[in-house]
Amino acid sequence: MESSNNELALRCQKGDKEAFGALYDRYAERLYRYIYFKTWNKDAAEDIVSVVFLKAFERIKSFNPNKGVFSQWIYGIARNAIIDYFRTVKPTADIEDIFDLGEDERTEAKLDARDMLLKVEAYLDKLNPRQREIVMLRIWEELPYREIAEIVGGSEDAVKVMFSRTIRELREKLGPTAIATLFLISTHVT
Repeated sequence: MESSNNELALRCQKGDKEAFGALYDRYAERLYRYIYFKTWNKDAAEDIVSVVFLKAFERIKSFNPNKGVFSQWIYGIARNAIIDYFRTVKPTADIEDIFDLGEDERTEAKLDARDMLLKVEAYLDKLNPRQREIVMLRIWEELPYREIAEIVGGSEDAVKVMFSRTIRELREKLGPTAIATLFLISTHVT
């Protein structure tokens, strides 16, 4: 698949706009989830995805398959766009957006789920950026360890070890429900 992405990128360099459209189709949703879990803001994630693809289109000639794979290149652009976002925006949150619970017979269950969600988010925020990125790419993007290693730098074995330790620590601190919450978060993003 990655060689196919590299081939599409090389076709883009030759002016093939349909090839760029194919890359957009393959990466738009993945990048949106990745960016959302870095910003926790749907509007910002949508805006940043647009910026990423605009920059990718403008800089496609700088992609070099001899230096890495396309996913590594586009995620690098996304990482830089996220950094730019945080440099220019002070995060604020509307209390209505954060705690929007209707009253019904499931209010207590919603409160428990919301509490676990907040605990998992706090745990993710305390991780170092590399750990958080590995967890996000593995769980929400479902990328293989090899590809994650190419994106974040390092060996496949080091990525596996870091992921395992991080998940084990989450389970020990918050219990098995936290793992389920971690996997379910991405289903509520799009």
